[in-house]
Amino acid sequence: MSPPTFARPDPSVAKNQRRNTEKLSAVCPHCGHVQDESVLLRTTICRKCRNEYPLEHAPDGQDAKIVKTPGFFDKLNKMMFGIKEREVVCFTCAHTQILSTEAQSTMCPDCGSYIDLRDFKITTPFSRSVQTAGELHIAPKGDVTSTKIACGSAKIEGSLRGYLVCTGTATLRMKGRVTGGIDCKNLVVDKKADVEFVRTMKCKEFTVRGKSQAKIIADKVIIDKGGWLEGTVYARAITVEKGGVFCGELFIGQDELDVAPEPIEEDKELARFDEDDIGYGPIKWQEPPRVKDDDEI
Repeated sequence: MSPPTFARPDPSVAKNQRRNTEKLSAVCPHCGHVQDESVLLRTTICRKCRNEYPLEHAPDGQDAKIVKTPGFFDKLNKMMFGIKEREVVCFTCAHTQILSTEAQSTMCPDCGSYIDLRDFKITTPFSRSVQTAGELHIAPKGDVTSTKIACGSAKIEGSLRGYLVCTGTATLRMKGRVTGGIDCKNLVVDKKADVEFVRTMKCKEFTVRGKSQAKIIADKVIIDKGGWLEGTVYARAITVEKGGVFCGELFIGQDELDVAPEPIEEDKELARFDEDDIGYGPIKWQEPPRVKDDDEI
């Protein structure tokens, strides 16, 4: 009697073959623990609190072209100073949490919304929407016309003709006109920058280290040494350092700012700063008052 023979499995139909060894940094929405997981996984279990949560996979197509990869100096800073933490604000409910800068995505522990934490760099004309709690960098040759841009922090060196919502600090390092709108927590005009804002800028704190022309609504305005600001300012406080210059109209401590809203066609699901309390939260949309014609009066 001959010994039994076993058929070998066909390699073309073999299952569970792991050919992709790439990893992604997954952050637990329950406890904030960061761990490396394979990009092949859909869900994972936190090794610290043992809770299960979904994973966001790496982008593909055109979105992958604007994802900013860590450079040499980023890796050097990580080796010298270790992993840092950052404040992340949910775009849906405005919940705040502290996470590692290595995390690529998370889930809001309050409302359960997905939050992208990747950094993006735009170097060409760009009209698509981006929503990330990471950093958005508009390079000198970048030209943003999208009306649905939301980020955690922004560095603007190119052209902004769209609408930008930033939960952190937006820094401008450019020379020219900004025809788009910016809603952010902190707005900074950096040294050697020369910026003219066409629209009214609203923020918690407006800092001028270079040269700027604008109409500002803020809690506090700071003009550093060498800074120059021309325009109209509505603020609760203003500080002009020695060597700083302010030229224009100043309104301090007003409870209601009589500024007409500017109609912008944004995404109605996108969070932004509210008109009344200058604080980040879900958007409150109100139709502008209708102006009667002479024939109707």
